Order: sequence, then structure tokens, then C-alpha cells
Amino acid sequence: MIGLRVSGGFLARLLLVLGLGFSASALAQPCDPDEAGWQPTRYYTAGAAVFHEGHWFQARQVNEGKEPGISFDWKELDQAPECDAAQKAKQEAAAKAATEAPSGTTGGQDGNPTLCEEPEQWRFAGDYNPDDLVMHGGMVWKAIGKTRGDMPGMDAPPSWREVEDHCALKKKIELETQ
Repeated sequence: MIGLRVSGGFLARLLLVLGLGFSASALAQPCDPDEAGWQPTRYYTAGAAVFHEGHWFQARQVNEGKEPGISFDWKELDQAPECDAAQKAKQEAAAKAATEAPSGTTGGQDGNPTLCEEPEQWRFAGDYNPDDLVMHGGMVWKAIGKTRGDMPGMDAPPSWREVEDHCALKKKIELETQ
């Protein structure tokens, strides 16, 4: 039999580290489906978890109105996520964004602000006309001419122009920094 000699100080530090690890994980509890229900009018940041039609989903990127289980903007989770402080902050940010007009809004005809609309995701099979806007690679693109299958950001043929100051990009940056 081999003897193992451990000093009392080492053992105490080991138990402290293990105890802290267990207590931190014990504080996080599964999210409540009633509090985390998906709402189409909320802006969800990447990593935010929602409960929709009996399943848990996590946002892959900032989105609004993209239904979990239907769009690529969400990935389905195998189990309820833990509602630690970071997850609760993401859910609160989504609730806050739903009640406030984004700073990237533009003035309407009657002087009232209109909401900034994020362009739809670019689709390979989509038909696009001049001035159509799409999202691709986290950027907004404007079609230069009629195009189908030409990916934004490719130089040949030059079918798209990047829109650097689109209000959807400003809103996305604001949400990600909250």
C-alpha cells in the first residue's frame, strides 16, 4: 500500500475551491418558462434563452420577430438553461428594448419616429432588384442591380454595396453592448 501525505493547508485550500465551485452552481436554477416566453416584438441578444411552444431556444445573434424553431437565428436547447445573472440580464435587456424606441429610429411623415426595420437575411435563391436591402455576415447590403445567387461581399460580379450607416446596425451594436 502506498501512503499519501497531504499537508493540512493544501487540503483546506482544495476543500475551499471545491466548496466555492459547488455553491456557485447551486445558485443558478433552471429558467422559468413563464418568465422567458418568446415575444415577437422583443430584441434578443446573442445567447438569450426563450421558451416557445414547449421548447427552449437560444439566440444565435441579435434578432427581433424571428420565431424560434423556424429561423436559423435560434438553436434549440436540450434542456432548460440555467438562469444565472448573465442570462437574467439578457432577458431584462430584451424586455427593456421592447418598451423603448431604438435610438436608430428615423422621423416619420407626421414627426413621430418610425421604427428601424432590419432587412431580411440574404437568401441564395432570392431574387433581388436594385436598392433591395439584405442582412448578410452581420452587415447590411444594398443591391446595385438585379441579382440572384450573387453573395453580398463578393467582388465578382459586383452586385451589392455595403450600407455602413444603416439604423439596424446601430441598434444591433447597442443591444450587444448592454
